Amino acid sequence: MKWTYSVKNKLMASAALLSLCLLVLASHFIDRNHTENVKTAIGTLYEDRLVAEVYILKMTSLFYQVKETLRVDSDETTKGLQVHALLLKIRNLSDSYQETKFTEAEKRKADELLITLDEFEASPFASNQTKLSASNEAIAILEALSVIQLEESKQIMAHAETLYQRGKTSSQFVFAVIIVILIVLQALVFASKSIIPVVKPNHAQMN
Repeated sequence: MKWTYSVKNKLMASAALLSLCLLVLASHFIDRNHTENVKTAIGTLYEDRLVAEVYILKMTSLFYQVKETLRVDSDETTKGLQVHALLLKIRNLSDSYQETKFTEAEKRKADELLITLDEFEASPFASNQTKLSASNEAIAILEALSVIQLEESKQIMAHAETLYQRGKTSSQFVFAVIIVILIVLQALVFASKSIIPVVKPNHAQMN
């Protein structure tokens, strides 16, 4: 019976060790997977949000410069040339901005911006007041796009935080299971020691 009990202990110990190895491998895989997901989320934040926000801020600044140019007391020819140069810069930035990834809300606002910019460029001889109104409209659209960028960035960071917490929880669970397995192994070791027969010396033979 002791021999049978010893074999059972060895089998249980082997199973526990195998489970321990599998858990360590699983923990490594889970940690790596969550790390990659967090990196992807942060990469998306940089590539799709921060870069787009830079384009939005630059276009907003240029439209403010258009407004200042229109308000300056100078000849209309000079104003027209300066505004045209600013619109070329805005167009280049807009083209780059259009290559970023859009949500549905962003796509609608970006289309509105394109329409406003097209109308502005198509009316070089419009009155200064008309151009000022178009500039204000474009700035309002860009501000709305900036708000959308901020909300999307918050969602991405919240998603990254969720992924991090999931990874942390999974690691803690695996660690707890590993502790349990180690306790079981320790118990098996003590149980194995308790069934080892104690050989008593034969004093009769010694005499």
